[in-house]
Amino acid sequence: MILEANPNFKTDQHPVASVLRGVGVLGLIALLFSACGTPSPAVTDTVHLGETQGTTYMVKYHGADSIPQAAIDSVFEAVDVEFNLWRPASRINAINAFDRSDSLFQFVDGTGLWSSIWAQTLDLHAASQGAFDPTVQPLVELWGFGLSKRSEVTDEDVQALMPHVGLSFERIDLNEVTEAKQYRFTTVRKRDPQTRIDFNGIAQGMTVDLLAELLQSRGASDFMVEVGGEVRCGGKRSDGNPWRIAIDRPIESEDGLDQRELQAIVGITDAAICTSGNYRKFYEEDGVKRSHTISPFNGYPVQHGLLSATVHAVNASTADALATACMVWGPEEGQRFIETYREANPFERVEAYFICDGGTGEWETWQSAGWDDLVIR
Repeated sequence: MILEANPNFKTDQHPVASVLRGVGVLGLIALLFSACGTPSPAVTDTVHLGETQGTTYMVKYHGADSIPQAAIDSVFEAVDVEFNLWRPASRINAINAFDRSDSLFQFVDGTGLWSSIWAQTLDLHAASQGAFDPTVQPLVELWGFGLSKRSEVTDEDVQALMPHVGLSFERIDLNEVTEAKQYRFTTVRKRDPQTRIDFNGIAQGMTVDLLAELLQSRGASDFMVEVGGEVRCGGKRSDGNPWRIAIDRPIESEDGLDQRELQAIVGITDAAICTSGNYRKFYEEDGVKRSHTISPFNGYPVQHGLLSATVHAVNASTADALATACMVWGPEEGQRFIETYREANPFERVEAYFICDGGTGEWETWQSAGWDDLVIR
């Protein structure tokens, strides 16, 4: 995780979007690092802190009028009501429960969040060659949160679900219906009634982007938004320097308590940085620590030592999804994936940093070619 708007989100296509915008690890852990640099006494930061989506958040900005807490809360509520699997009445739960292939699930996408997340998911699913796949949801449920049901799962269980996993037109599709060029409603066709979706690999990043858009719309160009360790920064800190994000060194103590030492400090300006994976919550197999990531390719927990992938990109939803894909691919394939993606998408400013357990007892790291330029020494 990491502490301190996506231009692809087409929220302006729907009337409620303007209302939303107007009102509103153990892997690699990064947090707000404020040592070095004394804020100017003429500049006062406004900070909003709280709990949301089963985690905590921080919204910090200066150079703009105070933004009502209700506006920030409205963004969390908008995302929750659509995508929160822990919220029984959420839209995503209704779609997952819809089990008919002979009719359409129809709703009004008032905020435009579904069209946005769907379009971006399709792009990132294709770019990652299927590693980023929201239809992995039945497998996540089968294995349990944090692989809590690992001892109970049989190969028959996995094989029974695999035919329903894989983001494709043949399983599930979303479409917008227009009339006279005006949006009317959205439909979901489930050609496979047993296909279910889970946007946890991108929704938190999307939330960060939406909050960034809210701040920008209210005149705050210098800000830091963090939700559950996913971060996006705009402009500069109040001392005129880039926002400083610290990355933890993975340390285990004999008494089981976490210790904290810094692996690196990176400077972030007009970009996002997100982490997938968690090196203090892993399971050990054959002498190698492994993450809890479920592979959509075979239905099993990944069998590699990549414990954490941190990705820098222009927006948090992209960084979030790319980090998720890296955790599926693993160290070597993840490196190739990032390098290929960087080459194909140079304007997204993608950089990555991996922490791995190679089975030697020592942590191994890898970083993309431009990561070193982010590091503050």
